[in-house]
Amino acid sequence: MKSLRPWKHSTLRARLRTAWSAAELDEALADGADPLSSDELSLRATQLVEPAKRARLAQSLELVVEHVTAAGPSPVPGPTILRREPVARNRLGLLALARRLRDGGLHCLPGLAMADRLIGFGDSPLYMGLDATQLMYCVEETLAALEPDWDGQPADKA
Repeated sequence: MKSLRPWKHSTLRARLRTAWSAAELDEALADGADPLSSDELSLRATQLVEPAKRARLAQSLELVVEHVTAAGPSPVPGPTILRREPVARNRLGLLALARRLRDGGLHCLPGLAMADRLIGFGDSPLYMGLDATQLMYCVEETLAALEPDWDGQPADKA
C-alpha cells in the first residue's frame, strides 16, 4: 500500500512539479482526489497537514483582516486585496477560520486544501471577491470541509 511520502524523501522533480502545480493540486484535493494517486498529490497533502502550514495559513488570514481593518499599506508581500468591503464584512468568519486552523484537533484534507486556495492564491474570493456573500459562502464551506463529518455538500445544503 502506498503511503504519503514525506516531503524530504521525495525527488527534486516531484517537489518542483508539486510547487509549480500547487493551485491545481489544492483544487483536486479539495474536490476529494485520493492523495495516494500521485506523488504530487501525496506531497501536497503532506504539506497541507503540517501544523506549521496551518499556523501560517491562520496567520495570513489574521494579517489580511488586520490590514483591511487598519486600511493601511499591506503588512506583507502577497496578493493585493482589490475589494476590501467583502473582507471587512466577513471579518468574524475569517477570524473563526483562523482559529479553527490553529486548533489542535482533526483537520480534514479537503478543508485544508480549500483554506490554502482561499488564502494563498490571488484569484480567490478573499482577494478578488465580487461581494461579501461570495466570500462568506467560501469561508463557511471551508470551515465545514475541515470537519470530519463533512459530507461534501455546500454548508447551506447539509
